[in-house]
Amino acid sequence: MPILIALAGALVTGLIYWVRYGDGMEHIDHAVRDWRTARRRRASERDIRSAPMRSLRSPADAVGVLMTLVARQRGVPTPEQESEILNQMRDVTDPGDDLATRMAVIRHAADQAPDPETAIQSLAPLLRDRLTQAERDDLCRMLRAVATVHQGPTEPQNRFIEQVRRAIHEDR
Repeated sequence: MPILIALAGALVTGLIYWVRYGDGMEHIDHAVRDWRTARRRRASERDIRSAPMRSLRSPADAVGVLMTLVARQRGVPTPEQESEILNQMRDVTDPGDDLATRMAVIRHAADQAPDPETAIQSLAPLLRDRLTQAERDDLCRMLRAVATVHQGPTEPQNRFIEQVRRAIHEDR
């Protein structure tokens, strides 16, 4: 036991001398600076990737992004899921809208989503402000319809739909 105490004391003494008289503080400052820079870079990249979602102004586009993301919770969206998303989008858009262009914007925004939680956080304020209670309930129904395309929703899809429901129904 005394040997361990002596080793610990020697280690602490060496560390103090390295910090005080060597270039230990420079190494520590450099490591902390690198850590902060990496953290800022990750936050910046996350903001850049979520910009297409934050730029959406139409609730129909936001709903399309969420439907695409719920389909992706199962994997790569299948043609059947894409068809269901198009059918659901036809119900919420005007008949004269260019649905192909709208779907291109929706796919791009969904592709740029860093993760589903960030997408929900980015789109929830728009949906809370612009949709009525009945429309919010209809949104959850639409998400469930896309999720049930292949023998019902999976557990990740159920979690995603529940997160969306909580995010758009919560009081600010």
